[in-house]
Amino acid sequence: MDSLKTTVNGFVRGLSDSIKGFVLIFHYDAEVPEKPRSSPTQETNLAKRRAAQQAEKKQRQASQKDETKVTHRIVQCCVLNGVVFGLSLVIFNYLLLPMLKQVLSLFLAEGAGAVWHYARPTLTAVFDMLWVLPLFVLSRIINTIWFQDIADSAYRQRQGRPQLISSLSKLVADVLISIFIQLLFLVQANLLMLLPIMGINVVVGGVHMCLLNALYAFEYRWFNMGWELYKRLSFVEENWPYFMGFGLPLAFITMYPSSVYVSGCLFALLFPVFIISANEADPVLYPKGYPLQLFSGVVGLSNRIIQSLVTKRQALPNPPAPSRR
Repeated sequence: MDSLKTTVNGFVRGLSDSIKGFVLIFHYDAEVPEKPRSSPTQETNLAKRRAAQQAEKKQRQASQKDETKVTHRIVQCCVLNGVVFGLSLVIFNYLLLPMLKQVLSLFLAEGAGAVWHYARPTLTAVFDMLWVLPLFVLSRIINTIWFQDIADSAYRQRQGRPQLISSLSKLVADVLISIFIQLLFLVQANLLMLLPIMGINVVVGGVHMCLLNALYAFEYRWFNMGWELYKRLSFVEENWPYFMGFGLPLAFITMYPSSVYVSGCLFALLFPVFIISANEADPVLYPKGYPLQLFSGVVGLSNRIIQSLVTKRQALPNPPAPSRR
């Protein structure tokens, strides 16, 4: 009973924390914690007081810069993903296509249906190829940069200076392996959704997407805290009720559309809010429960693939040294 209560409490807390970003985002800049002033009895020296004032002034300016950057980037994400990308899909599908259908029905009263049967998929394919796909790829690249800016600025504003992984080689390897494991986990989730058991496939795939979306949001914060990849994955698996609840809103919204472009647009539009939520959240631990080891399979597979590639590279013969004459 206690375990069930802890599970439900963690899930509800995660769900509550995830949607807090929609409230925090409006007055995020107004809640900057002020640096406590030094006591006059502790710092009587005039030079120290001036140095402290200068440091405080610089910190305030840096905080204001981060505030502006967070707000500015979020507005840019809304404009790019909501206005440019999302609105173009709405205009094409719900304005231009119906207008073209009406025009065809005026000129081709009897054969309009047959012509439209072939014209609509052709127009949609051309629109997707010339506009949607290039814009989708470009927006993904730009969003990645903007998401990182939002996360870094929000972390500095609330938590302080980021503590990244010390070694540059470890940092690069951590990022690349993280992307690879997340890709494998997404493939695993999609394969489970194809199971021929109605209901079970949706639930199992949904659980995967909830945890993956929570990992997406929290990974920026944990990366700035200096947490390595396997620590981040273990923390999600061990405290899965909280992260399942946290990732539920974004997973539900992005799983509903049948179009991958609409789903990607909604994700990019809403994800900055969940970055803010993750930066402010205090995850509920699940110490007495059982870890939900859904990442273990893809971690093992990625390790085997990487080990195989390293072994093959080491087995390649060295090129002969150039002869000297």
